[in-house]
Amino acid sequence: MPHSPEALAAALRRQAVFCAELGSPLWSEAMEAVAADIETGGGFGGLLAGWEGDLERGVLALRLFGGLHYLALAGKAPALAAQLPSTGGTRDGALWSALCEALAQHENLLRSFLDHPPQTNEVRRSAIFLGGFLEIAARSGLPFALCEIGASAGLNLCWDRFAYHLGAHRWAGTDPALTLIADWRGPPPRLDLSPVVASRQACDLRPIRLGEREARLRLQGYVWPDHLDRLAQLRAAMALGHEMEIRVDEAEALDWTAQRLAARPEGQAMVIYHSVVLQYLDAAAQARFAAMIEAAGAKATASRPLAWLSYELASAERGYALDFAYWPGGERRRLAIAQPHGRWIEWMGSS
Repeated sequence: MPHSPEALAAALRRQAVFCAELGSPLWSEAMEAVAADIETGGGFGGLLAGWEGDLERGVLALRLFGGLHYLALAGKAPALAAQLPSTGGTRDGALWSALCEALAQHENLLRSFLDHPPQTNEVRRSAIFLGGFLEIAARSGLPFALCEIGASAGLNLCWDRFAYHLGAHRWAGTDPALTLIADWRGPPPRLDLSPVVASRQACDLRPIRLGEREARLRLQGYVWPDHLDRLAQLRAAMALGHEMEIRVDEAEALDWTAQRLAARPEGQAMVIYHSVVLQYLDAAAQARFAAMIEAAGAKATASRPLAWLSYELASAERGYALDFAYWPGGERRRLAIAQPHGRWIEWMGSS
C-alpha cells in the first residue's frame, strides 16, 4: 500500500539526519528540501507517491539520491554535476533547481532506482572485517574459502590485497593496492598473522559487473558526493577487483549459502560474511539463514571449520556491530562496534 506524503517526508528527514551525522551536509540539506517538496505536493512527491516498500528498512532516500548522483556522474545531468564536489562542481545556490531539472528530464530513470536497494560496497568495511579474519586464522591455521553474501561488486573479497592503518597499528596484505585508514579504539587485533585465501566466492541479487561502465557508475552513485575519500577508495578497489577478475554470482542469499555450506572443502576454513545485508531480509528469512549456518557448524571439524562474520545493525543505541561465530565449538563473540563507513572501529579485544 502506498505511503502518505507525511510518511515519505519523514523517511527523507530521518535519512537527512543520518547524512548530517555521517559527514554529508550536502545530501542532508538536499534531502530536507525534497521532504518539504513532498509535503507541498511537488514533483518529488509525485515521483515517490506510488512507492510501497518498507520505510524503515528500505532506505528510500538512498535509492533516490543514488539515482541523482548517478545522473551527475554519467554526464546526464550537467546542472547537477556543476553543484557536486564528486564531479568537480561547486555549490553556488542552484542545487535545488538542479535537482528539479534532473527530475524533470529523467523521471523514468529515477523511478527505476527506487526499485532496488542501494549497493554501496563500502571498501573500508574490510578494515572492520580484518580483525575477524585474523581471529579465524588464529583458530584454524588453514587457508580461507571466502563466501560473501550481498557482495555487490565483491570488492571486500579483496581485503587481503589492502594495507591497513588502524590508528597506530599496521597490517599489510599481499602487494597492497590501496591503504585503508580508520580511527582504532581498543587493543590491537592479531597483527602477526597473514591468512591465505584459497578461494573467493560471492552472491548478490543484482551483482555489479566491474567490466561494465554503467555498472561502475551506478555503484559510485551510492557514494555521497561530498565524500571524496570514499569515492577515491571505491575507484581504486574497482580497478583492483577488475584486475583480480572478481566475479559475483547473481543469486538469492539463502539458496546460494546452502549450496556453499553443503560443499565445504576439506583442509580449508569456510568464512561466511556480510555487511548491512540482513535488514533487506524479513524476519523469517533471517531466522532460516542463521539456522542453516548453525546446522552446518554443528557438523564442522578441525580440518573443515566454519566461521561467520556478521556486520549488521546491533541496536539504535550501539549502532553497527561485528559479530563472530566459529565451529567446531560454537564460540560466539562481539568483536567490534564500528561506524558504517569504517571511519572508526571500537575493538573489544581478542580472546
